[in-house]
Amino acid sequence: MVDWTVITTDGSWSSHGEHSVALTESGPLVLTMPDGGKAKLAELGVATAPDPLG
Repeated sequence: MVDWTVITTDGSWSSHGEHSVALTESGPLVLTMPDGGKAKLAELGVATAPDPLG
């Protein structure tokens, strides 16, 4: 395991976030977004998978 730290140049607080994405036959589904990522991906012209819970 490699330990690492990111420090801002001015020493201010910062954060880092990531998303979990399922790649399905119907398209991507962003598991960490309430809408499955549909809104943002639509802005980018990407068709998403149907919501399996919807």
